[in-house]
Amino acid sequence: MGQGPPLMLVHGMFFRGGTWTEIGYTVPLKKDFQLILVDVRGHGQSDKPDSYESYDPEVIASDIVAIMNALNIRKAHYFGYSMGAWIGFYGIVKYY
Repeated sequence: MGQGPPLMLVHGMFFRGGTWTEIGYTVPLKKDFQLILVDVRGHGQSDKPDSYESYDPEVIASDIVAIMNALNIRKAHYFGYSMGAWIGFYGIVKYY
């Protein structure tokens, strides 16, 4: 949703992508950014694999990159809360 440069919004543990809308972030941000709200693996409408390996930081980071690739987005701003910040700093920065 929105117009402008892409901004990935990645939620915290036990939340989902729609939480950003529920707590009021999307209304002001969509005026200046194309918002991509992600349901991180194991949360919301995403898959919920049983194996520990499925939640490895590199795997989770690859999910974010796969979403960007599917949307034909080469680079984006990134905002993560709690676990979402950890995914950004520990996963995206380290592996991508």
